[in-house]
Amino acid sequence: MRRAAASRLDVFLRHTDPSHLHDWASDGYHSAEEYLFWSRKVCGLACLQSLLHGWTDVRLPMRDLLAPALDRGCYVVEPRGKVRGLIYRPFMAWVSSQFGFTCQLVENTPIQASARAVRPGRVLIASVSPEIRDPGTCEPRRGGHLVLVHAVQGGEVRFHDPSGYSHNADSASLPMHVFERFHAGRGILVGATS
Repeated sequence: MRRAAASRLDVFLRHTDPSHLHDWASDGYHSAEEYLFWSRKVCGLACLQSLLHGWTDVRLPMRDLLAPALDRGCYVVEPRGKVRGLIYRPFMAWVSSQFGFTCQLVENTPIQASARAVRPGRVLIASVSPEIRDPGTCEPRRGGHLVLVHAVQGGEVRFHDPSGYSHNADSASLPMHVFERFHAGRGILVGATS
């Protein structure tokens, strides 16, 4: 990648096998191909993995989270290989029963409203455009990616972006009005175990 302008990143594909850029076996995948298939589809599970690391002693590789998520209907693999998900209601039921987290569905709600519920021990898995990695994107689509909103202070939304670039993945921050441009108005409020 290289920054082409202040608000645009150009991505250049190199003749490098992407499976060599990540230790897919440490994530529990059986092959590089399996990792490459799922790596762009498990942003919601990456949010859950962050919560498990922050709130519990549970440490599971991504593939060990994916297997029960598939069994519980959080993702549906269609006959032609297309994946539907993360499907919120089965995910919420699984997360509540398996890990004891409280979950509340958020629909048709601007970030300004749902952000009021974010506080220590309560976060928002928010549906946003994957283009949120580049906040200068004009007219982004809404939805298609999940990020973990962990703090809202002084009109700033702080979030973990599972597919962010190295400088903005762990704890990105955007003004609320900018975040809103990418936000789909839906997500899941998740609370820590009591």
